[in-house]
Amino acid sequence: MSKKYFALFFVSFLTLTFCPNVYAKYPPIQNERLVMNALRTVYNAQVQYQATVGAGNFGSLTMLRQANLIDDVLTSGQKYGYYFALTATQTSATIPARFVLTAVPRVYRKTGIRSFYIDHRCTLRGANKNGAEATINDTAIEPCVPAIIGQNEAQMIQGLRTYHSAQVTYQATTGNGDFGTLGALAQAGLISPQLASGLYWQYTIVTVVTAQTSTQPALFRIQTIPNSYGETGFRSFYLDQTGVLRGADKHGLPADANDPPIENETSEQVEN
Repeated sequence: MSKKYFALFFVSFLTLTFCPNVYAKYPPIQNERLVMNALRTVYNAQVQYQATVGAGNFGSLTMLRQANLIDDVLTSGQKYGYYFALTATQTSATIPARFVLTAVPRVYRKTGIRSFYIDHRCTLRGANKNGAEATINDTAIEPCVPAIIGQNEAQMIQGLRTYHSAQVTYQATTGNGDFGTLGALAQAGLISPQLASGLYWQYTIVTVVTAQTSTQPALFRIQTIPNSYGETGFRSFYLDQTGVLRGADKHGLPADANDPPIENETSEQVEN
């Protein structure tokens, strides 16, 4: 063997041995399984980020790492022989927060065959795209798992109970008999900025507050619906000044005062 080819062989050997992201480490089918798990990891990280430090918005890979929700290698955008690309769109007055995450093989057919797609709606999609990006139009590989939906619903129920306690306190103190808006409750330190953002654990929150008059007491109602019915949640929820939390599968429409009450339902019961 010539010195030239020996040098090339030696460099290749070192690269394959010490670089964890080189495609030759795992066969394509194993890379694909690992990548699908990584996409789920990022999705879960986004849900937690939105409900905490994101205050209703999703984050970039770097932001998720700063929040200690993903590892350094995934943050780099290269893992398991794939390139990861994440785009997050902040919430506005007309649209909720969104994100799109794609993964494509670094070397088509050598590090992987299928490309993958996941977004805020949770369904994992993928197809053989000849190395190009997958899109929302590709085949659904794995729907949103029930555990994620259960977690979202459980966290929303807990958030609504917190909201009711905050309204009772606000009315008896700062509100002087009136209830507060989400912003007023947050300003008084009674709810978190995340709950006040109107987007919480993949749910959209709508509130109506009516001040007391000489003939009518103060009123409030809060309604929450899943951002993507069947993917981020099934049930919609309703709560008003009576303190009775109600909820039902409304197929994405708002719950109301006629829906059944949710009594003594804990987070553990929802998740199980």
